[in-house]
Amino acid sequence: MTRTRRVRFFKAHIVNKPGTLLTIMRRLKEKNIGLCGLWGYASSGSGAELYAVPKEPNKLRSLWSSEGILKEEGVGLWMTGTNRTGALNKSLDALFRAGVNIESIDAICIGKEYGSFVWVVPSDIEKAAKALHAE
Repeated sequence: MTRTRRVRFFKAHIVNKPGTLLTIMRRLKEKNIGLCGLWGYASSGSGAELYAVPKEPNKLRSLWSSEGILKEEGVGLWMTGTNRTGALNKSLDALFRAGVNIESIDAICIGKEYGSFVWVVPSDIEKAAKALHAE
């Protein structure tokens, strides 16, 4: 059985050089800001995009805003469940039947459990949440 939750994510534009992520992570620890998810990748030029799902959104919003790195905030869907072949298919089918296009997806399995983060266009988040019976 898959459990789906709406979660708030934050996007930061950072410099793509050694130590940048470490500096950010040290600041999060210093401010006692825990994360449920973190993704990052190089973008054009010397920049990088960093996405974070914090346990306490207000704390991360405040920190990244004050540091001038917050570029976007939104709502995504966090799915967890028992890992098995085809574990995402029922959820993907529900989104398809609801007419929701997935903009991006990440998934990882650890042991017998999986987690997946799904991004949809903001105008479709409620339709997607309903299709997935999100909490």
